[in-house]
Amino acid sequence: MSKHTPEEQRQRTLHAIHSSGLGLQDVWVRYFSFTGDVDEFEVNAYLNGLITLTPLDRDLVSLAVNELIAETPPPTAPYSNDSEDPGQPDVLVALDVLDHRDDGIDLNEGGGEQDAPDNT
Repeated sequence: MSKHTPEEQRQRTLHAIHSSGLGLQDVWVRYFSFTGDVDEFEVNAYLNGLITLTPLDRDLVSLAVNELIAETPPPTAPYSNDSEDPGQPDVLVALDVLDHRDDGIDLNEGGGEQDAPDNT
């Protein structure tokens, strides 16, 4: 398993920040909560290639970025009857779509089993 050079780690971390739309302040606050000991200015300087950080601090910045990305909900595809109300969870919309589909199958009658034909 190959290790990333400090420069590769910095570049990939910066790319992850830009791609996910994270803000520097959010990254720094999360980094600091992990006992990071450099200030926001230094994290910014590191991400822009002006200074280097210790391996531990680089990993804490990466951890902060990865956790923030994991907490960011991805964009979802809208349903035709989506509410503009952000309080309605998408799963409820999906269940509503399934409840109203018209595929000719009634799962509530006969337990889903059909009677065998009477051949007598």
